Amino acid sequence: MAEKFEPPKCPSVESTRENEFRVLESEFGDGYSQRAGSGLNAENVTFSAVWSVLSIAEADQIEAFFRQHRGYRAFEWKAPRDAMPQLYRCKKWKRGFRGSGNDTITATIERVYDL
Repeated sequence: MAEKFEPPKCPSVESTRENEFRVLESEFGDGYSQRAGSGLNAENVTFSAVWSVLSIAEADQIEAFFRQHRGYRAFEWKAPRDAMPQLYRCKKWKRGFRGSGNDTITATIERVYDL
């Protein structure tokens, strides 16, 4: 069972979700093409999650969680506006140092389909 990601705060309103379908496509002469979905779970969902005002300890907690999962281990997360938790991974994030004891984290969090 995947570990739950429970950040100390919800991502801020600057966060975005990007959806894209994987499509197998072959192009033929005269402009004709043939398309099919790429597998059962053909929808890629990627969040750009932004935590804009975190204490240094809160930022350290989020960063430690991402490091612990090393970019390939899935974790369970209930993303904003999702009805149920799903499996995600995080391979990349940025940490900004705002000063006055506040930091920001911007993470690219991808939906995964594991067995």
